Amino acid sequence: MPTGPERAANMLVNRNITVGRLRTSVRLEPQFLDALSAIASRERISIDRLCTVIDANTGELGRTAAIRVFIASYFAQLRVREERAQAEQQASTFERTASFQPTYATVSRAG
Repeated sequence: MPTGPERAANMLVNRNITVGRLRTSVRLEPQFLDALSAIASRERISIDRLCTVIDANTGELGRTAAIRVFIASYFAQLRVREERAQAEQQASTFERTASFQPTYATVSRAG
């Protein structure tokens, strides 16, 4: 039974992609391929287009590493945006509640 790096290598899935006009392949864990697909779907672009955008901004990283870093960064930023939106919603609810001024019927006391 393989262990360590051998086991990790057996878990990788080869996926053909087109980056720009170049047909190539990447080897990623199934979870990363699922995440890549989810991001492409969420952003309404193809996986090939998403990989082209990632590749254009890789710097010195290899393509596969750049995809992994992009996926981690994407979901981290998404989490921050969702937490911020939730905090704003809670603040908005508080402000509406705090500024509530009930209108009571004016009752005059005859004395």
